Amino acid sequence: MTMGQVAIDRDLLREATRRGLVAAVLLAVLTVIEYLIAIGLDDPLLALIPFVILKGWIILDTFMHIRAVFGEGDH
Repeated sequence: MTMGQVAIDRDLLREATRRGLVAAVLLAVLTVIEYLIAIGLDDPLLALIPFVILKGWIILDTFMHIRAVFGEGDH
């Protein structure tokens, strides 16, 4: 390796990519469900709160590695 190059663990990269794709698909599905609830109800606020919380957790855990900050994950 020359200066500036970093060794890449292909298995870790593959796993991180898979986790990111799964998270993105879950977020997309939840967004579609949120949209359908929002257009189907007159007052959708309470019905949407669980989706907002779940989507927030997926983002915090998958992309921001919040469990690793508190020492609970292996991210």
